Amino acid sequence: MTTVCFVVADDEFERDFLQLPLDIANAAAVLRQDGIDIAVWDRRLSAGAPAVDTVDVAVVVTAIADRAQCYPLDLGPVRTAVREIRRTWPRATVVAVGPHATQLPTATRRELGVDVVARGETDAAAVHGVRDVLGGRPALGELPLAGTYPPPDFDGAPLPAYDLLDLTAYTAETFSGGRVRRGPCGMVLGVRGCTYGCTFCHLPFGTRMRPQPVDRTLAEIDAMRERGIDSLFFLDYVFGLHPTFYKDLCARLAGRGIGWTGQSRAEVVLRQDVDQWAAAGCHGMWLGAESPAVAETGVGKRVPAEKIDAAIRKLSAAGITPFAFLLLGLPGDPACLSGEVVDWAASLPGYFGLNQLFLRPGTPLYDELAADYNGGATPATWAEVEAVTRRYRERYPVSLDDLWDRLVRLPNYIGNAMAAV
Repeated sequence: MTTVCFVVADDEFERDFLQLPLDIANAAAVLRQDGIDIAVWDRRLSAGAPAVDTVDVAVVVTAIADRAQCYPLDLGPVRTAVREIRRTWPRATVVAVGPHATQLPTATRRELGVDVVARGETDAAAVHGVRDVLGGRPALGELPLAGTYPPPDFDGAPLPAYDLLDLTAYTAETFSGGRVRRGPCGMVLGVRGCTYGCTFCHLPFGTRMRPQPVDRTLAEIDAMRERGIDSLFFLDYVFGLHPTFYKDLCARLAGRGIGWTGQSRAEVVLRQDVDQWAAAGCHGMWLGAESPAVAETGVGKRVPAEKIDAAIRKLSAAGITPFAFLLLGLPGDPACLSGEVVDWAASLPGYFGLNQLFLRPGTPLYDELAADYNGGATPATWAEVEAVTRRYRERYPVSLDDLWDRLVRLPNYIGNAMAAV
Protein backbone atom coordinates (compact mmCIF):
# COMPACT_ATOMS: atom_id res chain seq x y z
CA MET A 1 0.00 0.00 0.00
CA THR A 2 1.15 3.54 -0.76
CA THR A 3 2.05 5.51 2.36
CA VAL A 4 1.95 9.29 2.77
CA CYS A 5 3.31 10.97 5.88
CA PHE A 6 2.35 14.53 6.82
CA VAL A 7 5.06 16.41 8.73
CA VAL A 8 4.62 19.53 10.86
CA ALA A 9 7.84 21.38 11.65
CA ASP A 10 8.79 22.70 15.08
CA ASP A 11 7.58 26.23 15.65
CA GLU A 12 10.17 28.96 15.18
CA PHE A 13 9.66 30.20 18.75
CA GLU A 14 7.73 29.37 21.89
CA ARG A 15 3.99 30.02 21.73
CA ASP A 16 1.21 30.18 24.25
CA PHE A 17 -0.92 27.76 22.22
CA LEU A 18 -0.31 24.55 20.30
CA GLN A 19 -3.16 24.26 17.89
CA LEU A 20 -4.61 21.38 15.93
CA PRO A 21 -3.31 20.89 12.34
CA LEU A 22 -6.83 20.92 10.90
CA ASP A 23 -5.71 21.17 7.28
CA ILE A 24 -3.73 17.94 7.68
CA ALA A 25 -6.76 16.18 9.14
CA ASN A 26 -8.83 17.37 6.16
CA ALA A 27 -6.30 16.28 3.54
CA ALA A 28 -5.58 12.96 5.24
CA ALA A 29 -9.27 12.02 5.25
CA VAL A 30 -9.59 12.63 1.50
CA LEU A 31 -6.38 10.81 0.60
CA ARG A 32 -7.36 7.86 2.76
CA GLN A 33 -10.45 7.48 0.60
CA ASP A 34 -8.02 7.00 -2.31
CA GLY A 35 -6.71 3.88 -0.57
CA ILE A 36 -3.57 5.57 0.76
CA ASP A 37 -2.13 4.73 4.17
CA ILE A 38 -1.57 7.95 6.18
CA ALA A 39 0.84 8.79 8.99
CA VAL A 40 1.34 12.10 10.80
CA TRP A 41 4.57 13.37 12.35
CA ASP A 42 3.95 16.53 14.37
CA ARG A 43 7.45 17.53 15.44
CA ARG A 44 6.00 20.03 17.93
CA LEU A 45 4.88 17.00 19.93
CA SER A 46 7.58 14.43 19.20
CA ALA A 47 11.07 14.59 17.74
CA GLY A 48 10.88 10.90 16.89
CA ALA A 49 9.43 9.78 13.58
CA PRO A 50 6.33 7.56 13.54
CA ALA A 51 6.98 3.83 13.24
CA VAL A 52 6.54 3.61 9.48
CA ASP A 53 9.04 1.53 7.54
CA THR A 54 8.43 3.03 4.12
CA VAL A 55 7.02 6.40 3.09
CA ASP A 56 6.35 7.05 -0.58
CA VAL A 57 5.46 10.75 -0.25
CA ALA A 58 6.26 13.01 2.68
CA VAL A 59 4.23 16.23 2.80
CA VAL A 60 5.90 18.92 4.88
CA VAL A 61 3.53 21.71 5.94
CA THR A 62 5.35 25.01 6.31
CA ALA A 63 2.54 26.74 8.27
CA ILE A 64 -0.56 24.90 9.47
CA ALA A 65 -4.04 26.44 9.36
CA ASP A 66 -3.77 28.60 12.49
CA ARG A 67 -0.43 30.05 11.28
CA ALA A 68 -1.29 30.53 7.61
CA GLN A 69 -2.63 34.06 8.11
CA CYS A 70 0.53 35.18 9.92
CA TYR A 71 3.05 32.63 8.70
CA PRO A 72 6.67 32.69 9.92
CA LEU A 73 9.46 33.96 7.70
CA ASP A 74 12.16 31.76 9.22
CA LEU A 75 12.31 28.48 7.32
CA GLY A 76 15.02 27.01 9.56
CA PRO A 77 12.72 24.60 11.47
CA VAL A 78 11.19 23.42 8.19
CA ARG A 79 14.63 22.77 6.70
CA THR A 80 15.45 20.70 9.77
CA ALA A 81 12.26 18.70 9.29
CA VAL A 82 13.14 18.05 5.64
CA ARG A 83 16.61 16.82 6.62
CA GLU A 84 15.04 14.41 9.12
CA ILE A 85 12.62 13.18 6.48
CA ARG A 86 15.52 12.50 4.09
CA ARG A 87 17.43 10.69 6.81
CA THR A 88 14.46 8.59 7.91
CA TRP A 89 12.88 7.79 4.52
CA PRO A 90 15.55 8.49 1.88
CA ARG A 91 13.42 7.22 -1.01
CA ALA A 92 10.39 9.39 -0.26
CA THR A 93 9.34 12.17 -2.60
CA VAL A 94 9.15 15.28 -0.44
CA VAL A 95 6.39 17.79 -1.17
CA ALA A 96 6.10 21.19 0.54
CA VAL A 97 2.70 22.85 0.96
CA GLY A 98 1.62 26.02 2.73
CA PRO A 99 1.85 29.78 2.21
CA HIS A 100 5.59 29.68 1.49
CA ALA A 101 5.11 27.25 -1.38
CA THR A 102 2.28 29.37 -2.72
CA GLN A 103 3.89 32.80 -2.43
CA LEU A 104 7.54 32.06 -3.36
CA PRO A 105 7.46 28.56 -4.88
CA THR A 106 10.87 28.57 -6.56
CA ALA A 107 12.68 29.93 -3.52
CA THR A 108 10.80 27.56 -1.21
CA ARG A 109 11.69 24.46 -3.25
CA ARG A 110 15.33 25.45 -3.53
CA GLU A 111 15.83 26.59 0.07
CA LEU A 112 14.05 23.64 1.66
CA GLY A 113 15.59 21.07 -0.65
CA VAL A 114 12.24 19.45 -1.40
CA ASP A 115 11.33 17.71 -4.63
CA VAL A 116 8.00 19.43 -5.25
CA VAL A 117 6.09 22.46 -4.02
CA ALA A 118 2.30 22.43 -4.36
CA ARG A 119 0.51 25.77 -4.50
CA GLY A 120 -2.90 26.57 -3.03
CA GLU A 121 -4.79 26.26 0.25
CA THR A 122 -2.82 23.78 2.32
CA ASP A 123 -5.34 20.93 2.48
CA ALA A 124 -6.27 21.21 -1.20
CA ALA A 125 -2.63 21.55 -2.30
CA ALA A 126 -1.71 18.47 -0.29
CA VAL A 127 -4.49 16.35 -1.80
CA HIS A 128 -3.96 17.41 -5.40
CA GLY A 129 -0.18 17.52 -5.11
CA VAL A 130 0.03 13.98 -3.73
CA ARG A 131 -2.35 12.70 -6.39
CA ASP A 132 -0.30 14.32 -9.15
CA VAL A 133 3.00 13.00 -7.77
CA LEU A 134 1.62 9.48 -7.44
CA GLY A 135 0.05 9.80 -10.87
CA GLY A 136 3.39 10.39 -12.53
CA ARG A 137 3.71 14.16 -12.69
CA PRO A 138 7.31 15.41 -12.73
CA ALA A 139 9.15 14.28 -9.61
CA LEU A 140 10.85 17.67 -9.42
CA GLY A 141 9.12 21.00 -9.82
CA GLU A 142 6.17 23.18 -9.00
CA LEU A 143 2.57 22.01 -9.06
CA PRO A 144 0.16 22.71 -10.57
CA LEU A 145 1.92 23.68 -13.77
CA ALA A 146 0.14 27.06 -13.68
CA GLY A 147 -1.70 28.94 -10.95
CA THR A 148 -2.87 27.22 -7.78
CA TYR A 149 -4.92 24.14 -7.07
CA PRO A 150 -8.67 24.75 -6.62
CA PRO A 151 -9.89 25.05 -3.02
CA PRO A 152 -11.49 22.10 -1.23
CA ASP A 153 -15.03 21.02 -2.03
CA PHE A 154 -16.67 19.79 1.15
CA ASP A 155 -19.85 18.48 -0.47
CA GLY A 156 -19.66 14.76 0.25
CA ALA A 157 -16.09 14.99 1.60
CA PRO A 158 -15.23 12.85 4.63
CA LEU A 159 -14.91 14.39 8.06
CA PRO A 160 -11.36 15.27 9.15
CA ALA A 161 -9.24 12.27 10.11
CA TYR A 162 -9.16 13.08 13.81
CA ASP A 163 -8.22 9.48 14.62
CA LEU A 164 -4.72 10.16 13.28
CA LEU A 165 -4.14 12.81 15.96
CA ASP A 166 -4.21 12.92 19.73
CA LEU A 167 -6.69 15.77 19.97
CA THR A 168 -6.05 16.23 23.69
CA ALA A 169 -2.42 17.19 22.93
CA TYR A 170 -3.48 20.41 21.21
CA THR A 171 -4.16 23.44 23.35
CA ALA A 172 -5.58 26.93 23.26
CA GLU A 173 -7.30 29.32 25.66
CA THR A 174 -10.15 27.55 27.44
CA PHE A 175 -12.26 28.41 30.48
CA SER A 176 -12.70 26.69 33.82
CA GLY A 177 -14.64 28.17 36.71
CA GLY A 178 -14.90 31.43 34.82
CA ARG A 179 -11.11 31.72 34.46
CA VAL A 180 -9.07 31.48 31.31
CA ARG A 181 -6.53 28.68 31.19
CA ARG A 182 -4.53 26.66 28.71
CA GLY A 183 -6.30 23.39 27.98
CA PRO A 184 -7.10 20.80 25.31
CA CYS A 185 -8.95 22.48 22.48
CA GLY A 186 -10.29 21.45 19.10
CA MET A 187 -10.48 23.62 16.01
CA VAL A 188 -13.29 24.37 13.58
CA LEU A 189 -13.19 26.31 10.31
CA GLY A 190 -16.78 26.89 9.28
CA VAL A 191 -16.36 29.80 6.87
CA ARG A 192 -13.23 30.47 4.84
CA GLY A 193 -12.26 33.90 3.58
CA CYS A 194 -12.36 37.53 4.69
CA THR A 195 -13.88 40.40 2.74
CA TYR A 196 -11.87 43.10 4.52
CA GLY A 197 -8.76 44.56 2.95
CA CYS A 198 -6.24 45.14 5.73
CA THR A 199 -2.98 45.56 3.83
CA PHE A 200 -0.79 43.86 6.44
CA CYS A 201 -2.87 40.66 6.51
CA HIS A 202 -2.17 37.51 4.54
CA LEU A 203 -5.42 35.85 3.43
CA PRO A 204 -4.72 32.21 2.50
CA PHE A 205 -8.43 31.58 1.89
CA GLY A 206 -9.01 34.66 -0.26
CA THR A 207 -11.52 37.49 0.01
CA ARG A 208 -14.72 35.57 -0.77
CA MET A 209 -16.73 34.09 2.11
CA ARG A 210 -17.05 30.33 1.58
CA PRO A 211 -19.15 28.59 4.22
CA GLN A 212 -19.20 24.84 4.52
CA PRO A 213 -22.60 23.35 5.37
CA VAL A 214 -23.68 23.94 8.97
CA ASP A 215 -24.50 20.23 9.21
CA ARG A 216 -20.88 19.39 8.41
CA THR A 217 -19.60 21.88 10.98
CA LEU A 218 -21.78 20.31 13.65
CA ALA A 219 -20.69 16.83 12.60
CA GLU A 220 -17.03 17.87 12.98
CA ILE A 221 -17.78 19.19 16.46
CA ASP A 222 -19.58 15.98 17.42
CA ALA A 223 -16.65 13.90 16.14
CA MET A 224 -14.20 15.87 18.28
CA ARG A 225 -16.43 15.51 21.33
CA GLU A 226 -16.39 11.76 20.86
CA ARG A 227 -12.61 12.00 21.26
CA GLY A 228 -12.76 13.87 24.55
CA ILE A 229 -12.81 17.48 23.37
CA ASP A 230 -15.33 19.88 24.88
CA SER A 231 -13.61 23.20 24.11
CA LEU A 232 -13.25 24.61 20.61
CA PHE A 233 -11.62 27.46 18.74
CA PHE A 234 -13.35 28.80 15.62
CA LEU A 235 -10.60 29.70 13.18
CA ASP A 236 -13.05 31.64 10.97
CA TYR A 237 -11.33 34.97 10.47
CA VAL A 238 -14.45 37.08 11.10
CA PHE A 239 -17.00 35.22 13.20
CA GLY A 240 -20.45 36.63 12.46
CA LEU A 241 -19.61 38.11 9.06
CA HIS A 242 -21.72 35.54 7.16
CA PRO A 243 -24.97 36.20 9.09
CA THR A 244 -27.09 33.27 7.87
CA PHE A 245 -24.38 30.68 8.58
CA TYR A 246 -23.60 31.96 12.07
CA LYS A 247 -27.21 32.54 13.07
CA ASP A 248 -28.09 28.95 12.13
CA LEU A 249 -24.91 27.59 13.70
CA CYS A 250 -25.43 29.36 17.03
CA ALA A 251 -29.09 28.36 17.20
CA ARG A 252 -28.09 24.72 16.79
CA LEU A 253 -25.12 24.89 19.19
CA ALA A 254 -27.27 26.11 22.06
CA GLY A 255 -27.68 23.48 24.75
CA ARG A 256 -24.90 21.18 23.48
CA GLY A 257 -22.57 21.93 26.38
CA ILE A 258 -19.70 23.05 24.15
CA GLY A 259 -17.54 25.99 25.22
CA TRP A 260 -15.78 27.91 22.49
CA THR A 261 -13.87 31.00 21.52
CA GLY A 262 -13.66 32.71 18.15
CA GLN A 263 -12.29 35.79 16.44
CA SER A 264 -14.08 38.71 14.85
CA ARG A 265 -13.93 42.47 14.25
CA ALA A 266 -15.29 45.29 16.37
CA GLU A 267 -17.76 46.56 13.78
CA VAL A 268 -19.11 43.03 13.23
CA VAL A 269 -19.59 42.51 16.96
CA LEU A 270 -21.48 45.79 17.21
CA ARG A 271 -24.10 44.70 14.70
CA GLN A 272 -24.53 41.09 15.86
CA ASP A 273 -26.65 39.46 18.57
CA VAL A 274 -23.81 38.47 20.87
CA ASP A 275 -26.29 37.22 23.46
CA GLN A 276 -27.05 34.45 20.94
CA TRP A 277 -23.32 33.70 20.76
CA ALA A 278 -23.18 33.40 24.55
CA ALA A 279 -26.23 31.13 24.61
CA ALA A 280 -24.48 28.94 22.03
CA GLY A 281 -21.49 28.44 24.34
CA CYS A 282 -19.21 31.34 23.40
CA HIS A 283 -16.95 32.05 26.37
CA GLY A 284 -14.44 34.35 24.68
CA MET A 285 -14.04 36.36 21.48
CA TRP A 286 -10.85 37.77 20.01
CA LEU A 287 -10.98 41.15 18.30
CA GLY A 288 -8.42 42.22 15.73
CA ALA A 289 -7.90 45.51 17.52
CA GLU A 290 -4.23 45.86 16.41
CA SER A 291 -3.86 49.33 18.00
CA PRO A 292 -6.09 52.04 19.45
CA ALA A 293 -4.82 54.21 16.58
CA VAL A 294 -5.10 51.60 13.81
CA ALA A 295 -7.48 53.86 11.86
CA GLU A 296 -4.66 56.39 11.53
CA THR A 297 -2.04 54.01 10.14
CA GLY A 298 -3.21 53.80 6.51
CA VAL A 299 -3.41 49.99 6.39
CA GLY A 300 -7.07 49.78 5.43
CA LYS A 301 -8.47 49.11 8.90
CA ARG A 302 -10.56 52.18 9.65
CA VAL A 303 -11.82 51.18 13.08
CA PRO A 304 -11.52 53.95 15.69
CA ALA A 305 -10.71 53.19 19.30
CA GLU A 306 -14.26 54.12 20.29
CA LYS A 307 -15.66 51.22 18.27
CA ILE A 308 -13.14 48.79 19.68
CA ASP A 309 -14.03 49.88 23.21
CA ALA A 310 -17.77 49.64 22.46
CA ALA A 311 -17.36 46.11 21.08
CA ILE A 312 -15.41 45.08 24.19
CA ARG A 313 -18.16 46.45 26.43
CA LYS A 314 -20.84 44.67 24.41
CA LEU A 315 -19.06 41.32 24.68
CA SER A 316 -18.50 41.79 28.41
CA ALA A 317 -22.16 42.66 28.97
CA ALA A 318 -23.14 39.37 27.30
CA GLY A 319 -20.82 37.39 29.59
CA ILE A 320 -18.23 36.83 26.84
CA THR A 321 -14.61 37.47 27.81
CA PRO A 322 -13.04 39.93 25.34
CA PHE A 323 -9.58 39.25 23.96
CA ALA A 324 -7.69 41.72 21.77
CA PHE A 325 -4.96 41.04 19.23
CA LEU A 326 -2.34 43.83 19.32
CA LEU A 327 0.07 44.35 16.44
CA LEU A 328 3.27 46.30 17.07
CA GLY A 329 4.93 48.27 14.29
CA LEU A 330 2.16 49.42 11.98
CA PRO A 331 3.43 52.25 9.74
CA GLY A 332 3.44 55.54 11.61
CA ASP A 333 1.25 54.19 14.41
CA PRO A 334 0.76 57.10 16.86
CA ALA A 335 0.02 54.67 19.71
CA CYS A 336 3.37 52.93 19.21
CA LEU A 337 5.30 56.14 18.69
CA SER A 338 3.95 57.65 21.91
CA GLY A 339 3.83 54.47 23.97
CA GLU A 340 0.07 54.90 24.42
CA VAL A 341 -0.43 51.30 23.29
CA VAL A 342 0.96 50.08 26.63
CA ASP A 343 -1.45 52.13 28.75
CA TRP A 344 -4.33 51.17 26.48
CA ALA A 345 -3.52 47.45 26.72
CA ALA A 346 -3.25 47.70 30.50
CA SER A 347 -6.75 49.23 30.64
CA LEU A 348 -8.43 46.45 28.66
CA PRO A 349 -11.04 44.62 30.76
CA GLY A 350 -10.15 41.26 29.20
CA TYR A 351 -6.89 39.91 27.85
CA PHE A 352 -4.63 40.70 24.93
CA GLY A 353 -2.32 38.76 22.67
CA LEU A 354 0.72 40.27 21.03
CA ASN A 355 2.18 40.11 17.54
CA GLN A 356 4.94 41.96 15.73
CA LEU A 357 4.34 43.32 12.24
CA PHE A 358 6.02 41.12 9.63
CA LEU A 359 6.11 42.12 5.98
CA ARG A 360 4.92 38.93 4.29
CA PRO A 361 4.74 38.05 0.59
CA GLY A 362 1.10 37.86 -0.41
CA THR A 363 0.11 41.07 1.39
CA PRO A 364 -0.40 44.53 -0.16
CA LEU A 365 1.80 46.15 2.49
CA TYR A 366 4.69 43.87 1.52
CA ASP A 367 4.19 44.77 -2.15
CA GLU A 368 4.23 48.43 -1.18
CA LEU A 369 7.33 48.41 1.01
CA ALA A 370 9.51 45.36 0.26
CA ALA A 371 11.61 46.82 -2.55
CA ASP A 372 12.35 49.95 -0.50
CA TYR A 373 13.95 47.76 2.17
CA ASN A 374 15.78 45.51 -0.31
CA GLY A 375 17.84 47.93 -2.36
CA GLY A 376 15.01 48.67 -4.78
CA ALA A 377 14.51 45.06 -5.87
CA THR A 378 11.75 42.59 -5.07
CA PRO A 379 13.16 39.91 -2.72
CA ALA A 380 13.88 36.61 -4.45
CA THR A 381 14.81 34.51 -1.40
CA TRP A 382 13.35 33.98 2.05
CA ALA A 383 16.53 35.39 3.58
CA GLU A 384 15.89 38.62 1.66
CA VAL A 385 12.28 38.59 2.82
CA GLU A 386 13.42 38.23 6.44
CA ALA A 387 15.87 41.09 5.94
CA VAL A 388 13.06 43.36 4.75
CA THR A 389 11.22 43.03 8.07
CA ARG A 390 14.48 43.34 10.03
CA ARG A 391 15.37 46.61 8.27
CA TYR A 392 11.83 47.90 8.67
CA ARG A 393 12.03 47.31 12.43
CA GLU A 394 15.51 48.83 12.68
CA ARG A 395 14.28 52.02 10.99
CA TYR A 396 11.11 52.26 13.05
CA PRO A 397 11.24 55.52 15.03
CA VAL A 398 10.91 53.81 18.44
CA SER A 399 12.16 50.49 19.81
CA LEU A 400 9.53 47.85 19.16
CA ASP A 401 11.48 45.44 21.34
CA ASP A 402 11.13 47.81 24.30
CA LEU A 403 7.38 48.11 23.71
CA TRP A 404 7.12 44.33 23.52
CA ASP A 405 8.99 43.91 26.80
CA ARG A 406 6.69 46.40 28.56
CA LEU A 407 3.55 44.77 27.19
CA VAL A 408 4.41 41.18 28.08
CA ARG A 409 4.89 42.22 31.73
CA LEU A 410 1.26 43.31 32.03
CA PRO A 411 -0.95 40.94 34.04
CA ASN A 412 -3.66 40.82 31.36
CA TYR A 413 -1.22 39.64 28.67
CA ILE A 414 -2.65 36.25 27.70
CA GLY A 415 0.61 34.40 28.29
CA ASN A 416 0.81 35.66 31.87
CA ALA A 417 -2.85 35.00 32.53
CA MET A 418 -2.57 31.35 31.52
CA ALA A 419 0.76 30.80 33.22
CA ALA A 420 -0.74 31.99 36.50
CA VAL A 421 -3.47 29.32 36.50
